[in-house]
This record gives sequence, structure tokens and C-alpha cells, in this order.
Amino acid sequence: MRTSLEEVRRVAHRLRPGVLEDLGLISALKSLISDFSQLSGVKVSRKVDPELPGLSADVELVIYRIAQEGLTNVARHAGASRVSLSLTAGPGPLTLRIVDDGIGTAAPDGAGIRGMRERALLIGARLTVNFTSTGTELELVVPERRPGL
Repeated sequence: MRTSLEEVRRVAHRLRPGVLEDLGLISALKSLISDFSQLSGVKVSRKVDPELPGLSADVELVIYRIAQEGLTNVARHAGASRVSLSLTAGPGPLTLRIVDDGIGTAAPDGAGIRGMRERALLIGARLTVNFTSTGTELELVVPERRPGL
């Protein structure tokens, strides 16, 4: 099992997007949000903590990919006119939240959400998705990591 997990991590690292590699997580998220807004016509408000703790490449990749898939789901399924994305780090865990004002009827067991849950598990994080009549809220909580872990 451990060998399989290590292989998955190696493959995921090879699939790391160039924008993430070149710009770092914060700038890559800003670019993703800008591209999403231009292509979808959905207004995005963002709050990205400028002082994120040092994150491993694996954690950065998972955060980026979940943000990417979350925004893709908004464009495909939500019928939203607005979405907010926040990435905050306070004392304790790091939290990514994507909240839209759409119809909140995406299938909770769809492949996209399943894939996001699997990515979260790879880094020991928790992903929750709540669908309501006023939209969808996606939250990724990455536990605090001590240096060297």
C-alpha cells in the first residue's frame, strides 16, 4: 500500500502544472481565477492569504487541482453568477473555500467530487461539499503540518 501511495505521489508531481511550478501557489490561483472569470463570465471574489505557511509541492498541487475542479464544477453545473474563493491560514489548519450562488444541484457522487476527495486524502486533508438551494460550498481543510513532515 505504501509503495502505491508513493507511486501516486510521483505521478502527481510529474503532472504538476507549469503555472504552479513557475509562479507558486498564490500567483497560480490568481491566474486560475482570472482565466475562469474571463471564460465563464462568472464574477469571482477572492481572498488569498499572502502569508501562507511553507507548503510541500504535494500540498500545493492538491490545493490547486481542487480549486481548479471546484471552479470547473461551478461553470458546468451551478448556473452561478458569482463565486468566492478563499485560501486562509490562521493558527491551525489551512482552508480553501469555494462558495457559489448557483442552484446547488450538482451530483455529490460525481467523478469530479470523488476525485477531489481522493486528492484530499493523499495529503491527510478533509473535503466537504454542501449543496443548498442558494448554492454550493466546497471546503478543503488541510491540517497544520509541523516542519519536516
